[in-house]
Amino acid sequence: MAQLEGKVAIITGAGTGIGKGICRSFAREGARLVLASRNRANLEATADEVRSQGGTALVVPTDVTAEDQVRTLFEKTLEEFRRLDILVNNSGAFDGGPLEDITLETWQKVVGVNLTGPFLCTREAMRIMKAQGGGRIINIGSISAQMPRMNHSPYTATKHGLTGLTKSTALEGRDF
Repeated sequence: MAQLEGKVAIITGAGTGIGKGICRSFAREGARLVLASRNRANLEATADEVRSQGGTALVVPTDVTAEDQVRTLFEKTLEEFRRLDILVNNSGAFDGGPLEDITLETWQKVVGVNLTGPFLCTREAMRIMKAQGGGRIINIGSISAQMPRMNHSPYTATKHGLTGLTKSTALEGRDF
């Protein structure tokens, strides 16, 4: 039996890169997947790949910085699968430059995707997981939280913040 047989997993940033790789791995292990990112075409390509190998994938285009879209993501997950076992906060934005040249728009974009998005998704997942008596939340961080990169202060700051969110969530979630 596969390790994730019957488990339901939401994966953000599921259309490309690390997120797509996580989808492949989870599908091989038997998880039923909910794929989220802003780009429907990328999500559909990932879903087609998962389905062609016998997996289950629900596509829900989602901007993780938009609270209403995040709520819809979790509502559709429960409508389709009646539960949520795993959340993978993988969506990420990587932008920077010399600090004195970074615009507020760039800063807010990176903070929104890398920190506000995981907060919104984690909050919704915690509500479901506490009610059902269990679940797992995985936050994809970066070495930048321990080893900052030159000219990437928004990214580094958010990855430090994500580490703090992860630790706080672990404390609050240890009761289920």
